[in-house]
Amino acid sequence: MTEKMVLSTSLLLAYENIAFEPRKYQKKYKRLMKIISLPYKTNKRQLLEAQASGLSSSVFERLMPQLQHQADRNDSLELLASKTSLKVILTENENATLPYVHYRSEFMTNQITITLTPAESRENLIKYLQILCSSANKITICDNYFAQGWNNTQGLFHTILPRNKLMIAFVETPDVLVGVIKNSSKVTDNFVTSIYPEWEATMSDLYSGSHDRYLLIESPQGTIEVMISSGFEHIWKPNPKEITCVISEK
Repeated sequence: MTEKMVLSTSLLLAYENIAFEPRKYQKKYKRLMKIISLPYKTNKRQLLEAQASGLSSSVFERLMPQLQHQADRNDSLELLASKTSLKVILTENENATLPYVHYRSEFMTNQITITLTPAESRENLIKYLQILCSSANKITICDNYFAQGWNNTQGLFHTILPRNKLMIAFVETPDVLVGVIKNSSKVTDNFVTSIYPEWEATMSDLYSGSHDRYLLIESPQGTIEVMISSGFEHIWKPNPKEITCVISEK
């Protein structure tokens, strides 16, 4: 089973030590259980750090044999999180930015909601979308006005999609939208291969007829759906509208 997320070391201690030190960790553990998606992912490097911070010896002895020879045994938490399905790290830091998520936030199990006002920077959202797409082998774009806002929506290809073999599927702009530029006129094999030769473009009917905007990300770790209010254009547009992204595991 693919791991869902990573815990900061202090939260790993709360989760694993609850049976041994209930008074110390009870409040933190109860709050953590409202937000955690299991199984979580850890490695040898973090386990050694947790041991030095007071991880129960029985927990250490149970987990270390499984982790000490793993290929990712020395990865940082950020790199480790990129190999999970939700690609987040739960933390006690109240000022956390993605991929870190404060464990007392409004984060719902298997769902993340990001809302940005027109004036707020899109930098952290773009970085998180990069992480979500980092191991993708297929993505599907649904936005009836994707080609219409091409000057801005090209940012998806230039700044977010990974440079590896990738199928890029898109939903065609419906005929009822008279005068709107068709997505097929912009998202072409010639265009995508001009950015990276192992990309391929194809049409999809997955969200056909939908007025909502989606980015569906398929990777070995699982499938993530990003619902994007206002449209892709408002991630990069110089004078954007407010944008809300709801990121969920499918």
